Amino acid sequence: MDILTETLRSVQLRSQIYGRLEMKAPWGMRVDGHDVTTFYALSRGGCVLDVGGRRLTLAPGDVVFLRARLAHALRDRPGSRAVSAEEVYAQRGGRCGGIVHYGGEGAPTTIVAGGLHFTDARLNPLVASLPEVMHVKGDGGVATRWLESTLQFVAAEMDAELPGHELVAGRLADVLFVQALRTHVAGVTCEEAGWLRALWDPTLGVALQRMHERPADPWTVEALARAAGVSRSAFAARFKGVLGLAPLEYLTRWRMHRAADMLADEAASTAAVATAVGYDTDGAFLKAFKRHMGETPGAYRRKARARESR
Repeated sequence: MDILTETLRSVQLRSQIYGRLEMKAPWGMRVDGHDVTTFYALSRGGCVLDVGGRRLTLAPGDVVFLRARLAHALRDRPGSRAVSAEEVYAQRGGRCGGIVHYGGEGAPTTIVAGGLHFTDARLNPLVASLPEVMHVKGDGGVATRWLESTLQFVAAEMDAELPGHELVAGRLADVLFVQALRTHVAGVTCEEAGWLRALWDPTLGVALQRMHERPADPWTVEALARAAGVSRSAFAARFKGVLGLAPLEYLTRWRMHRAADMLADEAASTAAVATAVGYDTDGAFLKAFKRHMGETPGAYRRKARARESR
C-alpha cells in the first residue's frame, strides 16, 4: 500500500455537510474560525473568498479546503457586505443542513458547504502537512472531472432530501476530500517543503516507505540512509530540511500515531501494540506514548471507546 493511502486510512475522517447554499447577488457570508477543516464546492455561478490576507476567485467545479480556525468571508463580488454565517442560516433556525437561500435578486451561485473533522490526528503527518488553503480548480483535467462528478452527487443528495441524505452527502464529502488531496499532491513542486513534498522525493520517499511499512524495525539513521542510497549526513540534512524533523523523531511520532490507531481497536492489548511499534518493554512504550499523547495508553483507549459509543 502506498504511504498516502495508508495514512489516509489512519486519519479517521468524519465529514458533515452544512448545507447547499443558494445565494443570489448581492450576498456575503462571514465565518469565524472553527475547530474543523471547512470546505466549499461551487456547482454554479462564482464568488470571491477572502482568507488569510488572500483573495481567491472561485468558479464552477472549484473546491477549496480551509484549515481549522481560519476565519474567512465569501462574497458574490469584492465590496459586497458580508453578514455572519448565523444570519445566513437563521431561516433554518440556526441549524446546519438542507438548502439555504440568501441574498438579493441578482445572479445565482450554488455552493455546497461542509466540514471535516480528523479524529485524534495530532501525530498524523498528512494532517500536519495540509496547507492553510487547498484550492483545487475545476479546469477540466481528468482528476477534476472526478471531483465534479462527486460534487454533482453531493448536490443531488442535498436536492432530493430523502431520508439519510445528509449521511450520504457526508460520506461523499470524504471522497471529495480524497480526490481533492490527490489532485493537490500531483501539483506539489520541488521547491515546497513538508510531508507531501517528501512523498515524491526520490531519496526521502524510500525512507518514509520503509518506516511506514515496518515501524517495529530497529531503524537507525544509517540504515535509513542506506535504504535511500545516500550518505548518512546528506540524508539527515535533507530529511530535516524538507520535513522539519530529524529522521528518528519522525519515526517515533509515526509509531505513536500507529499505536493510537491500534489502541482504538478493543482486540489489541497494550503489550501487543508496544511490540508492533518497536518497543521491547511496556514501560518504555508507556513513557513514550504519554510524552507524545499527554496520557497513558489505557486512558487513551477508554476515551476512544467512549467516542465510538456515542
